[in-house]
Amino acid sequence: MTLIKRCILLLTAAVLAACNSVEITAPDDNSVHAEKPGDFRIVFSGNSAPDDLKIQLNNVDVTDQFLVNKAEAYAYGSDLGATVFGGRNVLWVRAFNKTDRATFYYDNAGPVIHILEADHDSRTVTGYVSDDSLIESLVLDGVGVDLDLTNNFSVSYADQPFNTFTATDSLGRTSTSVFARDDNEFNGISARLNQGGFDFLTRALEQELNSMDLTDIVSGMEKMTLLNTLGLFNLDMTVTSLSFTDVGVDLTVLENERLDTDIQARDVVLGFRLSGTIGFILPYNSSGTMRFSSLQSGTDLLLDVRNSDLDIDLSNTSINHSFPSIDFDNTSGILNILDAITSAIVGVLAPIFENVFISILEQVIVPVMSDFIKDIPISLEVVNPDNAEAVNIYALPTFLDSRNQGVSVDLGTRIWAPQPSQDIRRALGSLYVEGDTLTMGPVTPSGEDFHFGAAISANVINQALMATYEAGMLSTVISEEYYPQATASAISVYRSDDTDIQEADEIRMTLAPSSAPYVTLMPADGAAGALAWYDVTLTFELYKSRWGEFRTLFGTTFNLEIPFEVSSTEDGYLSIGLEQLPTLFIKATDESGMIRLTPEFINATLDYFMPLVMPEIAGHLKVVPLPRIYEHTLLMRDFWVGGENNNSLALAGDLIPVAVTAAAAAPSTDIARVDSEDVAVQVTGINSTGQTTSDVLLVNNGEVMIDVGGLNPDANLGDLEHRYRVDGGAWSIWKQRETITLKRLLAGDHSVEICSRSPLLKEEVSCPVVNFSTTVSR
Repeated sequence: MTLIKRCILLLTAAVLAACNSVEITAPDDNSVHAEKPGDFRIVFSGNSAPDDLKIQLNNVDVTDQFLVNKAEAYAYGSDLGATVFGGRNVLWVRAFNKTDRATFYYDNAGPVIHILEADHDSRTVTGYVSDDSLIESLVLDGVGVDLDLTNNFSVSYADQPFNTFTATDSLGRTSTSVFARDDNEFNGISARLNQGGFDFLTRALEQELNSMDLTDIVSGMEKMTLLNTLGLFNLDMTVTSLSFTDVGVDLTVLENERLDTDIQARDVVLGFRLSGTIGFILPYNSSGTMRFSSLQSGTDLLLDVRNSDLDIDLSNTSINHSFPSIDFDNTSGILNILDAITSAIVGVLAPIFENVFISILEQVIVPVMSDFIKDIPISLEVVNPDNAEAVNIYALPTFLDSRNQGVSVDLGTRIWAPQPSQDIRRALGSLYVEGDTLTMGPVTPSGEDFHFGAAISANVINQALMATYEAGMLSTVISEEYYPQATASAISVYRSDDTDIQEADEIRMTLAPSSAPYVTLMPADGAAGALAWYDVTLTFELYKSRWGEFRTLFGTTFNLEIPFEVSSTEDGYLSIGLEQLPTLFIKATDESGMIRLTPEFINATLDYFMPLVMPEIAGHLKVVPLPRIYEHTLLMRDFWVGGENNNSLALAGDLIPVAVTAAAAAPSTDIARVDSEDVAVQVTGINSTGQTTSDVLLVNNGEVMIDVGGLNPDANLGDLEHRYRVDGGAWSIWKQRETITLKRLLAGDHSVEICSRSPLLKEEVSCPVVNFSTTVSR
């Protein structure tokens, strides 16, 4: 855009600003509704409808839902009902290069309990109660709790596994909040291997058996007596070798917690050695081979969990084989009794092959089957490499069940911070939702088959979130050292010239939470639920050379809510994606700094920096383990929310052998198109006389849309997944996507690295980078 065009745009914006205005008249700002609002109305003053109209409800563009004329924009409540949520809602409009915002509350639930600190020595818990209506009462473990005029409380609590708050508001709505002590163990994960997964495992078993070295099995077999004719002819047989080809394995899940195991082999060759005496004194030694065109063996494996490990018993073992062809290397002296020897050898074949089959079960099949359980038990420590903050995790099998053509294993889980940070306020416990973890069936809710899946209780996720909080992993420093865009120049996208922050100055921010985040699982398209994080404090500091030190300009405490998505990582964890713009509510602001700043500047600091920080926070939440299985990785195909009180998140997908991933062809990403929008932003400042000023900035490349595709070498197996990171920050989650949309971009040069992975989990070798610059015109 040329300089003349920019000047014309700014001049036009100034003229329009003088003649036109925009105002939200319904719903009223800060209004509380027992039902969803019936209508939404935005009034214009001027001679024409705005050309730049954009309306958002809770960060969702709803412009098309409004009827627009030169006087107003109107929408029926029934048309916007799906975008109105319980609690705080924000309606935002831009028109004539001006903006207006109205906050309203849909009070459809009882009050929310906020725990600010739990003193585990004095057994005192401090916090407050919030609700869109008035608070009528609060009860802790059956005892009434006194609230001050601002609904704060400080009360003794009993040291017990669960503490229960019950709160009631003026509309009669009641909520119950249960907090689970960090030493609670939940049956919080359930893994399921379907028949399709067992079919997948047979390939691994067949590979093992076809390349198996049978030397140990043969050498461990005892000598067997063939003939004993009271000393006239004594003959023993020792197996010396065993080989077969074309081994096939069938595993069929039965309904009695048994796994029907069948092995078929072709071209079976058994070598043997005969030894004994003839006529009391003459020694005899010979050797030979037996050949079978086919051999079938089968048994039922009874699966169970004992002492957190897989226990396997055998029953109903059977052996079937074709009649052997026997060749003797030396028949001298035994021709007259050859038929008797042959009959004797045939007679011992059943126990020989039963022993061989049992040995194969013990050395190959049982170990591989045990890996279904062996890879599931988890006992490990996740350590933050930057400052050695640690979280302990264990998930141990407690129960096994076989039904509906699959095997399910329940795991007892606990996740905790072994050494809580001294800089963090202790939590009372993690938010607890009553109900057993979802038991997965053979198909997804949409009827799709899957190989392997895991259901995870919200209680496990929330316990993990509390552990990462107490370990100090969620406290974040935002500075140029960690975030290259955290500069005084970069914030020019929302900073007025009257704000006394110069490009030569340095900025630094710290993010200090007062409580652990928690998730609420909700069946919804795309998102698994919402992550809420309350009472987080952001402190903004500035360094000027004439000061020679960093000084605090402001501190603000806010609540954050953001939809989250899920995926699975290659190393076996639940991956939580926080990619959408968060909804922020500023509770309190300390503006006692050396420089006067407008509330709009403080709001914009959160609006622009929290999308930058959230992927980093999501990376620290990688502490919820997923069960794994024998040298296979889970490619998540689907997820859903279910179970009692919607308390479980289920992930299901395909088993991809690690070796297959290693050998697969790598995909590549194609950047189909890069589009950008120039965004007009209204900024405020305070001039030297103390007056609030207003200005309109044009932010070039303020929003960028990147269309992605790519070369998929395994397109017949599924679509590519993509992930990306902005300016070297944290990676997003893997998911199928066609467009990457970036908003709230700070000023300066940006790079977006985009990678793809195939349905076989093969990652791109060299990922492309999109470069662009965001600049500000005043």
